[in-house]
Amino acid sequence: MAELSGHVAIVTGGARGLGRAAAERLASLGAAVVVASRNAPELDEVVKEIKRAGGRALAQTADIADERQVQELVLATERFVGPATILVNNAGMVDPITPLARSNAALWLRNIAINVGGTYLATRAILPGMLDRGYGRIVNISSGSATRPSAGWTAYSAGKAAVVQMTRSLALELDGTGVTACAFNPGLMDTEMQERIRRTSATDFPRSDEFRAAHREGHLNDPKVPARSIAYLVLPSTDLNGAVLEQGDEALGRAVDAAIPP
Repeated sequence: MAELSGHVAIVTGGARGLGRAAAERLASLGAAVVVASRNAPELDEVVKEIKRAGGRALAQTADIADERQVQELVLATERFVGPATILVNNAGMVDPITPLARSNAALWLRNIAINVGGTYLATRAILPGMLDRGYGRIVNISSGSATRPSAGWTAYSAGKAAVVQMTRSLALELDGTGVTACAFNPGLMDTEMQERIRRTSATDFPRSDEFRAAHREGHLNDPKVPARSIAYLVLPSTDLNGAVLEQGDEALGRAVDAAIPP
């Protein structure tokens, strides 16, 4: 199945976890994938694995919170692969996990710069070309924290809520253009970010016991599971402009199973 043959995808935060799983899944469907991250060695490994599997991929180091580097990412994509038709804004940061009164201001603002600013910068850089061509698929990775407040998680919760509202507002601007934007909450996954959360003390993050229990009881998904949903959301046949979706949604699950091979 090559539903994305001829398409070019940029996946930010693609060196590990959900980003890596999404990049590999999009490549398996025929897309040429540009994998972006600050971690060059890990990026190279992802690209090697995609190529070993017969896919097309390019590694591009980029700090998603740096406008110049984001512009270079988009230009490199156009120069070496072609204009991007898909953008998965996955790059994110979970720290600081601590009460606001004891938080480090620079780290708190860095979180917003990556989770909100990075989503904005990548979208802003790629959107004019998509609009000129009359086609594009943008998926912004959200979180349950966008709607559920958690003590000790002020930056992350604020950032993910902003991503959801940015997506909804952008979708109104995109109506009828052929470009769509949606937000997707992948749910609990077995990733390094989850490990970081589980290491946090209950004093700093009262919900840490909840996350440790989820891990202990086997409730964490392999990132490859929500990566299938992302692949469905970027298909040409999928038009869910403005939708805010989550991995546990039964209707979404049925649509994914019908369209994307296991």
